[in-house]
Amino acid sequence: MNIFERYLTLWVALCIVAGVALGHVMPGFFGVVAGAEGGVAKANLPVAVLIWLMIVPMLLKIDFSSLGQVREHWRGVGVTLFINWAVKPFSMALLGTIFIGHVFAPMLPAAQIQSYIAGLILLAAAPCTAMVFVWSNLTDGDPNFTLSQVALNDTIIIVSH
Repeated sequence: MNIFERYLTLWVALCIVAGVALGHVMPGFFGVVAGAEGGVAKANLPVAVLIWLMIVPMLLKIDFSSLGQVREHWRGVGVTLFINWAVKPFSMALLGTIFIGHVFAPMLPAAQIQSYIAGLILLAAAPCTAMVFVWSNLTDGDPNFTLSQVALNDTIIIVSH
């Protein structure tokens, strides 16, 4: 692994700290960026552009004609579906109830605690598509298999809502 990949966690942490610091120094600028919404879903445009910049390198590696071979990886797809829909939502419900419902409850508005827990459950079932692609790319994962897993999980999310 190169230095960027080896210390990715550190770079992410530094970016978070830098983002919070810049938000305090230039709140007006970040208010404008936060308000840059568009489209039917009211998605934040700068975030949408950055997510696409994370996804495109992985998409360029995909041989879309080989997606029919995904059936050969049925065990991996089954494990992914089981973890995403039978394990993660329930484990996040437990963790959310413990931490949001009890540990941090005194610091949060009481009327919003259940909403926070519900949000955590949804986040558990819906991993960030861009980050799945990035981590698969960093670990030299099979781009076709990654795409098929992400597409299936995203399809389930869309249909179930």
